Amino acid sequence: MKRYSFRLERFLKLKRYVEREWEQRLAYISGICLEIENRIAYMGGEINRVMLEENPGGNTEIEEIDINELISREMYIYRLNSKISELQDELAKRREELQEVREKYLAASRERKVLEKLKEKKETEYYRLQKLDEIKTIDDLNNAKWAVISSK
Repeated sequence: MKRYSFRLERFLKLKRYVEREWEQRLAYISGICLEIENRIAYMGGEINRVMLEENPGGNTEIEEIDINELISREMYIYRLNSKISELQDELAKRREELQEVREKYLAASRERKVLEKLKEKKETEYYRLQKLDEIKTIDDLNNAKWAVISSK
């Protein structure tokens, strides 16, 4: 039996390639979003650590707290908060980009799946017709053999 050859196979390969490209873009942007989320979480933890630090200067007596040390801590916390705000803005932009890429990936995936379903359908039909032709040929051979035997 002859193997089935899908005439749109090149087109299907192209669709698979396009889908893989969008999948890689999706993974890349997801990685960026995850990295930004981790940086935000780290900075939030750093703020908590600095705020919970009881004795910033390492002194054991409360009267000897250095005002410069307190100011430095506050400025550090302020800088971390502003950096978190910037990262949250960037994360929001990246999530929008992620959504757009996800939609394009889903569209490419849908297109590929449609072609694969068509291929499967055509292949099933091809093999069904091949089987019928094979049965017909066997019947013709049997009938011819019977005709030869009957004519003797």
